[in-house]
Amino acid sequence: MKIYLYILISAFLSSSCEQKETKKKSTNTHLESLKHGFKSAKEYTPLSFIKASQNRNTLNIFETQNDFPKGWVKIGDIDSLVSIIDSKEKCNCYFNPFSSYIPNDSAQVGGFAIEFIKAFKENKKVDLGLYSCPKVDEKEAEELKVWWKNYSGNK
Repeated sequence: MKIYLYILISAFLSSSCEQKETKKKSTNTHLESLKHGFKSAKEYTPLSFIKASQNRNTLNIFETQNDFPKGWVKIGDIDSLVSIIDSKEKCNCYFNPFSSYIPNDSAQVGGFAIEFIKAFKENKKVDLGLYSCPKVDEKEAEELKVWWKNYSGNK
């Protein structure tokens, strides 16, 4: 009986240690892929970000870190963003690698342009959260075009 109990406890402890080691390795591998596998938002310009989101994939997601620096959208980007603000061309949703939810939708090119122009206008940092599938809001797009016309005319 003692031998049986000893074998049972040894098997349990051995299996438990293996599981912890395997789990530790998979967690480390996942963390490494997050560090090295995803580009930082800082590596993009607003237009290159939108262009990268247009590379469609089966999940309709574009993965990058949500580390947009303040002032990421520059005044020189606005003319180009305004020129695509009405585009309803589908593109991938933004997806933060730390999100546990994968959206089952798509974004629109003009939706991202609106988000980026608003961040510039409000002098705020771009923050797309854990995921974002922005769409064109025609009223908001028109308001931003009028704002840009007035803003750029006064410069």
